[in-house]
Amino acid sequence: MNEENALVPVEERTISFYDDEIRLVIVQRGNRQQAFVPVRPICEFLDVAWSSQLRRINRDPILSEVTSSVTVTVTESGQRGQMLCLPLDYLNGWLFGINADRVKPEIRERLLRYQRECYQVLAQAFTGAAVDTSTPTM
Repeated sequence: MNEENALVPVEERTISFYDDEIRLVIVQRGNRQQAFVPVRPICEFLDVAWSSQLRRINRDPILSEVTSSVTVTVTESGQRGQMLCLPLDYLNGWLFGINADRVKPEIRERLLRYQRECYQVLAQAFTGAAVDTSTPTM
């Protein structure tokens, strides 16, 4: 990742999701702000291989087009580094592409919980919008 091309956030936020600290960064692009989420820490929380997920993102015609390198705080002491990030509204596309049948049995439920709840919780936490988290009925 080229540091000269990395986006610099105007704001960083974190939320606790089942004891995982998920980071969101807001960057200024032209005259609008856009929210991004670093992908590698979520891979670590879910115990899925970052290298495999990076290859999958790079192969995907949509996800590869929308990723950005963003300079984010990476340590508690405030050190900053670059991370591959997806726009918040594309995180679901990546997350739902992880096949629960292909992960270790001991992490399957954790992945399914993320897939089931993450998009609603993240959207509500980061946008402040009221999101219906009830299970839809058919």
